[in-house]
Amino acid sequence: MPPLEKEHSSELETYEWDEIKKHDKEDDAWVVKDGQVYDVSKFLKEHPGGASIVIPYLGSDIGEVFEDEDHHVHSDAAHAMMDRYRIGYLAGAPRARPVKRGKDFSSVEFDWNKPIIFQIGKLGDQYSEFIHTPQVMDEPARFFEYDFMEFFSRTSWWAVPTVWVPVVLGVLAYTASLPIAAGAMGLYYLAGLLFWSFLEYSLHRWLFHLDEWVQFSTVTITLHFLLHGVHHLLPMDPMRLVFPPVLTLLLACPIYSAFRLLLAEPEANCMLAGGLTGYMAYDLTHYYLHHSGKPCLSYFRELKTYHLNHHYKNHHLGYGITSKVWDFVFGTVLHEGSPSFKAAKAA
Repeated sequence: MPPLEKEHSSELETYEWDEIKKHDKEDDAWVVKDGQVYDVSKFLKEHPGGASIVIPYLGSDIGEVFEDEDHHVHSDAAHAMMDRYRIGYLAGAPRARPVKRGKDFSSVEFDWNKPIIFQIGKLGDQYSEFIHTPQVMDEPARFFEYDFMEFFSRTSWWAVPTVWVPVVLGVLAYTASLPIAAGAMGLYYLAGLLFWSFLEYSLHRWLFHLDEWVQFSTVTITLHFLLHGVHHLLPMDPMRLVFPPVLTLLLACPIYSAFRLLLAEPEANCMLAGGLTGYMAYDLTHYYLHHSGKPCLSYFRELKTYHLNHHYKNHHLGYGITSKVWDFVFGTVLHEGSPSFKAAKAA
């Protein structure tokens, strides 16, 4: 099912409160907003803040809490997402359509019922705004027509530890047989972790967010979309979130070569092991922030809110995933209401 609303007002039914209140379960979830009735059953598991936030309000009118800034400030994207789940009207309520929020892409030629990878490059100078209007789908988006190619476009979260934990352990075991002290191994391993921390921020800010600079070519748009654009367009797609192992390998090889230019083999190996450990922590944390519901630890709850604000409210700030440290260093901390937040959002 495509994430954009289909115009079907003539098919919508009218519902009484007695009927609406029956649909108050996680697998049968209706809500009312602005006199419109929505079936959000399929959306609950994809709700950025987790289903537990929504469940207490099922079968009721969510208009007040949806607009309550003290409870939670919903983005324009959140308002727009509601349209696709609209199934009818509340009996006796005015039949005025909800106010459209955010950018209108109704004139864009983009068919969600077809493979999207060969359509995305044709967006031209609308590409950046298009991918920063998040959509939610009932299943992972279809990239390619052929199943063989589609299979390699998807990566499950468990592929990250399955592939890279044995590699890290193997590198450390091999390095332990080389002439290097255990203390030195530990120090260079920690140096690798620190290196990844900076690389995580740098890649996210200065490579992944080049979307406004790649709109001159179909090829550059498509490459950027595969690298990071898809994650902003479809932030809750579980199969297009973590790095494919091949892409990680392509990144790790030149980095290790640079280590070897500066360090002996044992030290370079430890740096590589530390860097790969940091990478795994990044990708698994990133997945957890999107799909954990409500994290049990306050640190991750704060990170989840911080990162989802980057997606849904201001993609010009808040580049840290596992930590905000480098955002503080480079002045890109995302604080709602601050001058930097408002200035970046308006950029």
